[in-house]
Amino acid sequence: MSEDLEAHKIMAMEPEKRDRVINAAMKEFAKGYKDACTDTIVREAGISKGLLFHYFGTKDGLYSFILKSACEVIYNEYLALIDLKQSDIIEKVWQMTLLKMDLSYKHPALFEFLAKAYVDLQENPNEEFTAFFEKTRSIAIDKVLADIDTSLFKDGVDPQKAANIILWTLSSYSTSQINTSMRMEDYQKEYDRYLEEMKDYIEILKKAFYK
Repeated sequence: MSEDLEAHKIMAMEPEKRDRVINAAMKEFAKGYKDACTDTIVREAGISKGLLFHYFGTKDGLYSFILKSACEVIYNEYLALIDLKQSDIIEKVWQMTLLKMDLSYKHPALFEFLAKAYVDLQENPNEEFTAFFEKTRSIAIDKVLADIDTSLFKDGVDPQKAANIILWTLSSYSTSQINTSMRMEDYQKEYDRYLEEMKDYIEILKKAFYK
């Protein structure tokens, strides 16, 4: 964890309550900064508004902390765990989508929040966070396409275009399955369904592109 996040006041809060605050804020800010309401955040998190502002000072201070936290989660719990030794693009993307789903159940609104934050940055540029998004995109693409075994593809198939189709298909499917309102007790049932459906899509992709 970066020094500024580690030294933040909220780190003194018990972890379970802190996670509630962070997840509630991500969910609300996923509507966009302007439309997010701190009253909704404190209600979802189960804390007082006074306590929220004791820790963050302002809505802007809260947003900045949540965005930095989300960036760290992406780096440490997603990008850092991608297996660079895997040369089969379908297997690599499969592993990535599993990581994404696991992360989404831990932080339900994470990817939706970051997607909206990226849009917000187009209207209100911030060099620090714009740099993060560009760096993240570059790392993700480099790791996905690193040392791909192109001999797996059928003759006449463009490996780069096929890899993009595989990435877009499986990533889009995993995103469509993320339910920010899902109860944790329903997680295993939905996760098992997701795995079975993903296997079906993977078989279709292999038949379409692999020898």
